[in-house]
Amino acid sequence: MSKPLPSQVTVSTSLLFIAAMAVLGFADFALKRASGRISPSLGTLIYALATVIPPLLWTAWARAHQPLLVTRDGVLWSIVTGLAFGAFAGLLFFLFSQGVNLSFGTPIIRLGGIAFAALLGIIVLREPFTVRSLIGFLLAATGIAVIASR
Repeated sequence: MSKPLPSQVTVSTSLLFIAAMAVLGFADFALKRASGRISPSLGTLIYALATVIPPLLWTAWARAHQPLLVTRDGVLWSIVTGLAFGAFAGLLFFLFSQGVNLSFGTPIIRLGGIAFAALLGIIVLREPFTVRSLIGFLLAATGIAVIASR
Protein backbone atom coordinates (compact mmCIF):
# COMPACT_ATOMS: atom_id res chain seq x y z
CA MET A 1 0.00 0.00 0.00
CA SER A 2 1.61 3.23 -1.12
CA LYS A 3 1.44 6.42 0.89
CA PRO A 4 -0.38 9.34 -0.73
CA LEU A 5 1.78 12.06 -2.18
CA PRO A 6 0.84 15.66 -1.34
CA SER A 7 -0.80 16.00 -4.77
CA GLN A 8 -2.96 12.95 -3.96
CA VAL A 9 -4.38 14.21 -0.65
CA THR A 10 -8.06 13.40 -0.49
CA VAL A 11 -10.85 15.38 1.14
CA SER A 12 -10.94 12.94 4.06
CA THR A 13 -7.16 13.25 4.50
CA SER A 14 -7.50 17.04 4.39
CA LEU A 15 -10.12 16.88 7.15
CA LEU A 16 -7.76 14.75 9.23
CA PHE A 17 -5.01 17.35 8.75
CA ILE A 18 -7.39 20.11 9.89
CA ALA A 19 -8.56 18.06 12.89
CA ALA A 20 -4.94 17.34 13.88
CA MET A 21 -4.06 21.05 13.64
CA ALA A 22 -7.07 22.02 15.75
CA VAL A 23 -6.35 19.38 18.39
CA LEU A 24 -2.67 20.34 18.54
CA GLY A 25 -3.50 24.03 18.83
CA PHE A 26 -6.06 23.35 21.57
CA ALA A 27 -3.55 21.14 23.42
CA ASP A 28 -1.05 24.01 23.45
CA PHE A 29 -3.80 26.37 24.65
CA ALA A 30 -4.84 23.96 27.44
CA LEU A 31 -1.21 23.47 28.47
CA LYS A 32 -0.70 27.23 28.66
CA ARG A 33 -3.85 27.55 30.82
CA ALA A 34 -2.51 24.87 33.21
CA SER A 35 1.01 26.33 33.37
CA GLY A 36 1.70 28.41 36.43
CA ARG A 37 -1.26 26.70 38.15
CA ILE A 38 0.53 23.36 38.64
CA SER A 39 4.13 22.23 38.98
CA PRO A 40 5.55 21.46 35.53
CA SER A 41 6.49 17.93 36.63
CA LEU A 42 3.02 17.17 38.02
CA GLY A 43 1.31 18.77 35.02
CA THR A 44 3.40 16.59 32.71
CA LEU A 45 2.54 13.47 34.74
CA ILE A 46 -1.18 14.23 34.60
CA TYR A 47 -0.87 14.94 30.87
CA ALA A 48 0.85 11.58 30.38
CA LEU A 49 -1.77 9.70 32.40
CA ALA A 50 -4.63 11.37 30.52
CA THR A 51 -3.11 10.49 27.16
CA VAL A 52 -3.56 6.78 27.91
CA ILE A 53 -7.38 6.88 27.78
CA PRO A 54 -8.11 7.66 24.07
CA PRO A 55 -5.58 5.17 22.62
CA LEU A 56 -6.67 2.50 25.11
CA LEU A 57 -10.28 2.80 23.91
CA TRP A 58 -9.17 2.99 20.26
CA THR A 59 -6.94 -0.08 20.60
CA ALA A 60 -9.74 -2.07 22.27
CA TRP A 61 -12.13 -1.09 19.46
CA ALA A 62 -9.56 -1.85 16.72
CA ARG A 63 -8.67 -5.22 18.29
CA ALA A 64 -12.34 -6.19 18.30
CA HIS A 65 -12.46 -5.59 14.52
CA GLN A 66 -9.10 -6.90 13.30
CA PRO A 67 -5.77 -8.27 14.55
CA LEU A 68 -3.29 -5.67 15.72
CA LEU A 69 0.04 -5.33 13.91
CA VAL A 70 2.96 -5.53 16.36
CA THR A 71 6.64 -5.47 15.42
CA ARG A 72 9.72 -4.92 17.56
CA ASP A 73 10.62 -1.75 15.64
CA GLY A 74 7.05 -0.51 15.92
CA VAL A 75 7.09 -0.95 19.71
CA LEU A 76 10.54 0.66 20.02
CA TRP A 77 9.64 3.72 17.94
CA SER A 78 6.31 4.05 19.76
CA ILE A 79 8.21 4.19 23.07
CA VAL A 80 10.62 6.78 21.64
CA THR A 81 7.61 8.80 20.44
CA GLY A 82 6.04 8.71 23.90
CA LEU A 83 9.28 9.76 25.56
CA ALA A 84 9.72 12.61 23.09
CA PHE A 85 6.16 13.89 23.53
CA GLY A 86 6.45 13.56 27.32
CA ALA A 87 9.67 15.57 27.31
CA PHE A 88 8.09 18.09 24.91
CA ALA A 89 5.08 18.56 27.21
CA GLY A 90 7.39 19.02 30.19
CA LEU A 91 9.41 21.64 28.34
CA LEU A 92 6.22 23.47 27.35
CA PHE A 93 4.92 23.40 30.95
CA PHE A 94 8.24 24.82 32.11
CA LEU A 95 8.43 27.50 29.39
CA PHE A 96 4.84 28.64 29.81
CA SER A 97 5.12 28.66 33.62
CA GLN A 98 8.10 31.01 33.15
CA GLY A 99 5.75 33.49 31.47
CA VAL A 100 6.40 32.73 27.79
CA ASN A 101 3.34 33.84 25.80
CA LEU A 102 1.41 31.20 23.86
CA SER A 103 1.30 33.45 20.78
CA PHE A 104 5.09 33.80 20.91
CA GLY A 105 6.39 30.44 22.10
CA THR A 106 4.15 28.09 20.16
CA PRO A 107 4.91 29.40 16.65
CA ILE A 108 8.66 29.46 17.32
CA ILE A 109 8.68 25.95 18.78
CA ARG A 110 6.39 24.51 16.10
CA LEU A 111 8.19 26.09 13.14
CA GLY A 112 11.56 24.98 14.48
CA GLY A 113 10.19 21.50 15.14
CA ILE A 114 8.70 21.30 11.66
CA ALA A 115 12.01 22.30 10.09
CA PHE A 116 13.89 19.76 12.24
CA ALA A 117 11.45 16.95 11.40
CA ALA A 118 11.67 17.78 7.70
CA LEU A 119 15.47 17.72 7.88
CA LEU A 120 15.35 14.30 9.54
CA GLY A 121 13.04 13.11 6.78
CA ILE A 122 15.43 14.34 4.11
CA ILE A 123 18.70 13.26 5.74
CA VAL A 124 17.75 10.07 7.60
CA LEU A 125 14.78 8.76 5.62
CA ARG A 126 16.17 9.95 2.29
CA GLU A 127 12.95 11.74 1.36
CA PRO A 128 13.21 13.97 -1.68
CA PHE A 129 14.68 17.45 -1.26
CA THR A 130 13.47 19.99 -3.78
CA VAL A 131 13.65 23.70 -4.38
CA ARG A 132 10.17 23.82 -2.87
CA SER A 133 11.58 22.22 0.31
CA LEU A 134 14.35 24.80 0.42
CA ILE A 135 11.83 27.63 0.03
CA GLY A 136 9.78 26.11 2.85
CA PHE A 137 12.80 26.01 5.15
CA LEU A 138 13.64 29.61 4.32
CA LEU A 139 10.05 30.71 4.97
CA ALA A 140 9.99 28.84 8.29
CA ALA A 141 13.29 30.46 9.32
CA THR A 142 11.95 33.87 8.29
CA GLY A 143 8.77 33.23 10.26
CA ILE A 144 10.74 32.30 13.37
CA ALA A 145 12.88 35.42 13.00
CA VAL A 146 9.86 37.68 12.57
CA ILE A 147 8.04 36.22 15.57
CA ALA A 148 11.16 36.24 17.77
CA SER A 149 11.94 39.87 16.90
CA ARG A 150 8.72 41.34 18.25
